[in-house]
Amino acid sequence: MSDHTNALDPKLWELTMAVVREMDAKAIEYLGRDGSPYLPRRRRRSVSKFEHGWPNVGSLTAADQVDAIAYAELFGATKDAIHPFAYEDVEALRDLITYVRTTPSILERTLPATSRSPEDATIKRILEYNVRDLPLSIFDRAKALGFEIDSAEVLDLYRQREKSWLAPELPYELVVPLVLTNLALEATFEIDDESRIELLDDNDLRQMSADYDITGVPGPVADAARFAIVVGMPPLLNPGEGRRVFIRENLPDTTRVDAVCEGLRIVSSTQTGWARVFRRPLGWADGWTNDLPAYTLLHSSRRYPGAFDDFAWLKPGTTVTREELDRLPTVTSALTSASHTTRLAARRLSTALVRDAPDDQLVDACIGLEALLGQKGAELSYRIALRAAVLLSSRSTDPLPAELVFRMARTVYARRSDLVHGSVSEKQAQFEVPSGAPIATNTVAVWLLRQVLQERLLRPGHWRVEDLDDQVLQALRSN
Repeated sequence: MSDHTNALDPKLWELTMAVVREMDAKAIEYLGRDGSPYLPRRRRRSVSKFEHGWPNVGSLTAADQVDAIAYAELFGATKDAIHPFAYEDVEALRDLITYVRTTPSILERTLPATSRSPEDATIKRILEYNVRDLPLSIFDRAKALGFEIDSAEVLDLYRQREKSWLAPELPYELVVPLVLTNLALEATFEIDDESRIELLDDNDLRQMSADYDITGVPGPVADAARFAIVVGMPPLLNPGEGRRVFIRENLPDTTRVDAVCEGLRIVSSTQTGWARVFRRPLGWADGWTNDLPAYTLLHSSRRYPGAFDDFAWLKPGTTVTREELDRLPTVTSALTSASHTTRLAARRLSTALVRDAPDDQLVDACIGLEALLGQKGAELSYRIALRAAVLLSSRSTDPLPAELVFRMARTVYARRSDLVHGSVSEKQAQFEVPSGAPIATNTVAVWLLRQVLQERLLRPGHWRVEDLDDQVLQALRSN
């Protein structure tokens, strides 16, 4: 193939592809030998389902061998029983290493930032590893995907790897799986210009899975994801692949991801959260694993309800309905321009839902309600209960009895008073429902906060808490 006009460095393209072609020729020759030569096979994680449908990704150590040949493993540092070719047997590789070593603009991007001389033994080993990984990764990926070596598809693979080496900036997206979360979606759901929710397939799950997680997030929780929040990000500054891999990155900015999760918790009572943050490169790649998509794990954290750790992957879950999802873009957009108190209330709803202790949940929910319905200098519990009753009894869809809402809010604040004053009484720990089973007061508090947030973000027109007081006065005058 002679078309390398879009290569950033045509000479690098020429020398790299010479190595790829030689590796391919050696592999073809080896496969044609008599006597059934040893063939390394690719390994593939299993993906199955638990009883209630949550994904279950097998460990890499127990991964099944598949028929596909692991072509990269035909080459090794030394020739032996399982590596029929040593790297030094690939003659074209010497020319590639020489070119990189004698081209300062490439060499400085291939090595880590260090005061050591390029002739240092360790630096030489790093250089040789990085250089041979360039053609080896292209060769193995082409074979995994069934591409002809001299094809437009392989040219594209080269361009992706070359950008990782030489491009000044690297565009990417954050991909954050929603763990143990059911959504009524069968296709990508656009939230706004910068964020969306995508479906994950089995290959996504295979590449995202990890056998060990030092943060303590259980593998079955992190793997139990069929949907992911995808957020566009500013491009990554690229000092060169050799330098970048030795740079400690800052924690990823998950502000937009958290905003989407807050929105989901406002529109639906279905529990949700995330555990891992991945970078998905756009048009470039540091490398690949077999035929799997390119993801880099950036961060792990327990940003989901603690109940998920209690074998939630073995239990059924509720689903965020399509009707609820359709409200998500409006809610997230409204949150972006909302007042400080409204954003505070949304954050408190999220923190309440990821806390383990019911008492902490209730206090968080009360802080959120006070941010939305409180007023400085007013008697809080009575005023908030009255305003919540007016607000939720006057909504256009499914209005609630004002007396019920008032009693719910008063019970919540009676329980809050018990907690902050150290009372051990459990009298207000349950809300008595007429003709029904009692409900934990912390659950009532979270529910109330969600309903009020929905009215704040979705009710047409702007309303103030004082408007709710006026409605009470108007009702009194009419009587």
